[in-house]
Amino acid sequence: MAAAWRYAAQRGADGFVGFDRWQTATIVVPARPTAEEERAARLIQQTLAKASGRKEAAFPITRGRAGVAGPRILLQGQAVTAGSKLEEYAAYKVGQGQLKLTAYPAEAIEAAAAWLLERELGARWFMPGTLGEQIPRRAEWRLAPGEASHRPSYISRVFSFGRGEGLSEWGRHNRLRRWFEHGHAMSRLFSVEAMQANPDLQALFHDRRTPPAAGDGNWQPNIASPAAVRHAAGVLRSRPAFSSSISLNDSIRFDQSDETKRLLGEPRWFRLRPDFSPLVFHFANEVAKQVPDRYLGAYAYDWNENTPPFPVEKNVVPYLTADRSEWFDPRFAAEDRALIQRWVRSGAEVVGIYDYYYGAPFLVPRPTLYAVTQAIPFAREAGVRGFYAEVYANWALDGPKAWLAAQLLWDSAQDPQVLLDLYYREFWREAAEPMRAFYALCDEQWWNQPLPSYWIKYFKDEHQALLFPPEVRSRLRALLDQAAATATTDLIRQRVQFVSSGFEVTEAFCLWSETRDRLSRAAWAPETPVTELERLITAFGEQRERLQQTHARIQREHPLAVTAGLEEMMMRSDPRHRARWRILREEARVSGAPRGSELLKDPGLSELQAGPTGGFFDIWWSGGRPWSGYGEPYETRSVMRSPGERPGMAHALVMRGCKQETFSQVVPGEPGRTYVARVKFRGCVSPGNMTFLILNFQDAQGKTLSYGIVDRVPVGRYDAPVELLVQAEAPDGAAWIGLGVRVMNQVENDVAEFSDFSLREWERAGGR
Repeated sequence: MAAAWRYAAQRGADGFVGFDRWQTATIVVPARPTAEEERAARLIQQTLAKASGRKEAAFPITRGRAGVAGPRILLQGQAVTAGSKLEEYAAYKVGQGQLKLTAYPAEAIEAAAAWLLERELGARWFMPGTLGEQIPRRAEWRLAPGEASHRPSYISRVFSFGRGEGLSEWGRHNRLRRWFEHGHAMSRLFSVEAMQANPDLQALFHDRRTPPAAGDGNWQPNIASPAAVRHAAGVLRSRPAFSSSISLNDSIRFDQSDETKRLLGEPRWFRLRPDFSPLVFHFANEVAKQVPDRYLGAYAYDWNENTPPFPVEKNVVPYLTADRSEWFDPRFAAEDRALIQRWVRSGAEVVGIYDYYYGAPFLVPRPTLYAVTQAIPFAREAGVRGFYAEVYANWALDGPKAWLAAQLLWDSAQDPQVLLDLYYREFWREAAEPMRAFYALCDEQWWNQPLPSYWIKYFKDEHQALLFPPEVRSRLRALLDQAAATATTDLIRQRVQFVSSGFEVTEAFCLWSETRDRLSRAAWAPETPVTELERLITAFGEQRERLQQTHARIQREHPLAVTAGLEEMMMRSDPRHRARWRILREEARVSGAPRGSELLKDPGLSELQAGPTGGFFDIWWSGGRPWSGYGEPYETRSVMRSPGERPGMAHALVMRGCKQETFSQVVPGEPGRTYVARVKFRGCVSPGNMTFLILNFQDAQGKTLSYGIVDRVPVGRYDAPVELLVQAEAPDGAAWIGLGVRVMNQVENDVAEFSDFSLREWERAGGR
């Protein structure tokens, strides 16, 4: 043994040997290691064991250097020093028999370890779990004397994944690390008790100051009030931290007082929404002045995406929220690039970008690699230092998106195409070409979609299936079959099967969506025979059941493949009610209308007074007597009542250019009774436009008992009126029935005209 050791020492005299035939390295952490240092040591230990084919015990971890013989890997994080709060680096130095790994700040040591292992050992973690791990086997690992260091392009690199095994480990292995806090924070800074005790903190909303209820996030404090600034700053000073969030709640219920209007100045619109940046960043600046030693994360989001017309305080950290998959639209891409550059010049020392990389809740592939490859390098070149993305990956359908993004956040100077070449070469190996073609075709479907773009298009929307029509799905399935036939190893076969299984959910989802639309259109076509309607009703039920079973099976067998659930919101559109009613009428079993008296008040809209919809604060345009109408202020928004086509005919409600608009009425109901809601529709619906009739039920306190049942208008132009119809039995606990029509995401020539509203209890001949 002594001779073997002397020989090994001589062989390693000119550098460092991590392992070879005779020896293995010891991993040394400080005598009192941090949690990050311990995890870094474990990562190195596990990776070297897999690379060498040895047990982990062959690479012992010890605290302190005393008594360590043979080659060693030293880990040491560096404490944060004054004046260097915005720095991060990883470095290692190879000397005789020793490799020293350091990181600044200390908690970045795990990222440094992953960087070392990737750079010098070729270890990669393309997706969570053993299926995504790539650690090349080798007989020895030797490093020549020398040193290397790296300063990451982005100092704060954060993905949100949701729940799932191995996700946090994957993030750490790919060097993700939080540095700046952000997030909707008003509910944490302004407690319900504080809001109730101080009316000056309460927003004036539709002439009333009302404190929020516990658990309600749909409110904003009165950020125009100096009292709100003092309160927020006081709370922050009581919670010492390097960084805190002062981002607003996710709500458009802003204060409507004269002081707010004064701070807003001349009304301006940005991206078709009200521009409240002067108000929001006035508040952020005033708070920042009172806590100058704190970095304050503040979302440039929704109504305050634009730069304000004044400089931003140095310690405000704006995070610019945008769905940069919209960069398929040249106009939006140019506008967003210009906005990023303006924010970098705003006065803030650090600027972050916030993106939407979903993943769940989409059920179709959404790799959007073009967004990753363009936006991350551009933003860093412009001067952006922080990054956050909502990822919630469907790992089978999203391909290399998360891995590619993590790589570019670490070093945005890398060529994205070289990185993708590496991904396909190392992860897919012999199946590289068909898998490259698979994800490229998925990406093309998003890149080549019809204009215009808008924020997270098809989010929780079954219209996403329109991007993957049958001919495209056939090509994608053929590529997966080709990849399976090309695979020659068990590992690659398993990886291909993983993606293939995830795509089964997409196929089942798209088939169900297409069957639903065929049924919906057939129910309106007078030439459709009853037998065809019955066949389509059966097919709809079968496809729905197949989707549910496929989804449940894949989530059970491959939990990370498709993490998206079957959202009730996406599954509630059901044209079977209308089709069955058509069959009953065709067979002369019922008259043209449900029996029973009309439950709605003013179904012809003769008493409706539609208020203005052109201003920032015009949220409610009908106050609930008896109709309630409300929506989001939008630059193109128009809601109006039009007269009937002939004297004596019912009026119509017309919506154009609306982002999201709801018109509804609630009447008493009883459990166990069956109700039929109907409305006539005429207009134009584009892909992504949600236009529908909804029937739902509420308990005695007004709490909605479910998402409700929907009859949605398929994409198309409807010059002649068509009828939407929903029929449902009131569940136990129901005390109220809600009938409503809703429009979302109207663009260009979209228009919705609703008339002839009706809600009746269905009374069969001879009684209920």
